[in-house]
Amino acid sequence: MTTPVREAEQAASVAVVIGPGGVGKTALAVQWASSHTSRFPDGQLYVDLRGFSSDSTAVTPVDALGLFLRALGTPPDQVPTTLAERVSAYRTITAARQVLLLVLVDNATSAEQVRPLIPTSTRSVVLVTSRLQQDGLFADGAHLVKVPPLPHADAVALLTRLIGEHRAAREPDALAELAQLCGRFPIALRVAAARLITRQRWSVLRVVTRLRDERSRLAALSHPTTAADSMTALFDWSYHYLEPHAAELYRLLGELPAAEFGVGVAAAVTGLTEPEVGHGLQVLVDASLLEEVDLDRYRFHDLVRLHARTQPDQRRYEVIPRAGAWYLQEMTRANLVIIPASMRWRVSPVAGQLAGEPAKFDTDGAALDWLARELPNVLAVLEEGAADRHDELAWQLCEALWELMLYRKPLPESLRAHELGITAAQRCGNPVAESRLRHQLGRVYLDLGQWDSAEAQTRHAIELARDAADRRTESAAVEQLGRVAQARGDVDTAIAHYRTSLGIEADLGIDRGVAARHRRIGDALLQAGRDADAQPHLQTALEMLTKFGDDKDQARVTLGLARIHARAGHQDTAVALLTTARQVLRRTGSAAYEANVLVALAEVAQLDGGIDQARGYLSEAVEVLQDLGGDSLDRALAALAALDHADPPRAEGNPGPA
Repeated sequence: MTTPVREAEQAASVAVVIGPGGVGKTALAVQWASSHTSRFPDGQLYVDLRGFSSDSTAVTPVDALGLFLRALGTPPDQVPTTLAERVSAYRTITAARQVLLLVLVDNATSAEQVRPLIPTSTRSVVLVTSRLQQDGLFADGAHLVKVPPLPHADAVALLTRLIGEHRAAREPDALAELAQLCGRFPIALRVAAARLITRQRWSVLRVVTRLRDERSRLAALSHPTTAADSMTALFDWSYHYLEPHAAELYRLLGELPAAEFGVGVAAAVTGLTEPEVGHGLQVLVDASLLEEVDLDRYRFHDLVRLHARTQPDQRRYEVIPRAGAWYLQEMTRANLVIIPASMRWRVSPVAGQLAGEPAKFDTDGAALDWLARELPNVLAVLEEGAADRHDELAWQLCEALWELMLYRKPLPESLRAHELGITAAQRCGNPVAESRLRHQLGRVYLDLGQWDSAEAQTRHAIELARDAADRRTESAAVEQLGRVAQARGDVDTAIAHYRTSLGIEADLGIDRGVAARHRRIGDALLQAGRDADAQPHLQTALEMLTKFGDDKDQARVTLGLARIHARAGHQDTAVALLTTARQVLRRTGSAAYEANVLVALAEVAQLDGGIDQARGYLSEAVEVLQDLGGDSLDRALAALAALDHADPPRAEGNPGPA
């Protein structure tokens, strides 16, 4: 912490050290004061204003000034009695002596407590520690110093110093987890260390095991006799200072499992208007009970969240269904920008309920970015919603992950989500929903390159759809079964499945589905080297999709047409088609789609003898796929490794993104 310097040279420089109780504000201020004693030869003053004391014994400015005047040499019988007189005497002394003072004012709750204590000497410094934002002092030119929990390495180092290096070295993993469970709060770390110091036979893991239980963690991190060392008491003092509506917001949002959240979901959870919620959230931020991580984005510290959950509120049981319903609506709004209702049928009725609304996002890339940011929050709500048997909500949240799964490939998260969603659909007795989710799960396994699991889930989806006489859901699953066969290299079986699905789409009058199946058939024929047979299907798909005005699907069709042109020796035409396709698909922000274009560009370059250029394209494909993993990355790596030994390429068996 550096010395604060005021722009206006009229009084002492003031720094306000802000943070939640127990985070180490006072320790930081005292350490700074101790290390700068030589800069303050006329002394240091200290007073604890006890603004958050549990016994309601807050120190008033008049009492604090009495202490200061006596410390500065005023005889006790000459200390004035009124606040105005004491302020005047204090300012006269500090100005006349040109003293260089450090005034450490701890636990202040308001600017009115502090302002009379600021010396007039411009060489003085005032450090104010508080859990509340002191807006009045900032208006006077004070500087803000925020104190977060310790960095993880420092938290581990503190534990190591307290319990001893030898003991810490025996259980490094448990020690690291202990630091996290303590929230990296110095007070909590000291309490945990004290338990180990006084119980030499205990392992670190034993303490960790107890702290893993969220229901008892705060109690375990509270000193049994000293309120000042109690995490529960520290948070209690801040909580009881809140206005009623902010306290309610604190209690309810504590039940929200989201890692971070915005005003919209907070309003949905509480039933308040967004302006009301926005004000309440700022009150919690000012009280150091909530952190503002970005514009209108907030998060709880883990220990603060646990404290909020211990506060009784009958409405806490409404939080998960309210939050889930909000996320479902907002996800659907994003999904409708990425894949409009005319392009994809959804089992959930929410898309129909939102029909006619203006688009929520300007581009599909922006919609995908929002979905990706909210994914951890959605998964946490889905997890708790499924556990609490909010099954209708759970399976619909799972279905709504399709667009993000298709474009951004969060594969591990998708596996867990579909495990929960399928169980929820089964408990609802909804075979169509279960079929849809098994189809989606089959796609996850397809992207992972796990063909047997992909086929099993897809066949199960077909059976459920047929039993429910839902031909649309059946058609989608049959088409995916063709993709599994194509990925295995069984082109004839793949084409048979695509033709079956095409027939269903034609019977149902879904022209877009017919166009998509023509593309699938064309790509499969191309994989088999039957370019002349493939071209009519791809051309038909392109003409139909052009009528719909869908540039993304058109771009995917041109990948196959570009390969045909390249094999016919028309490399310039092929490159032009692929360059345009890349521009279109890059707008989605999908690494998988862009990598498909890069692989096609590598094939075209190799056919033209440009081995180095092909290697460059494949290397770029590997780079963009690195974070996704799965079958697409494996195939790109294999193509890169085999480049110097490969025959002129044919289209690979990777079915690619839908």
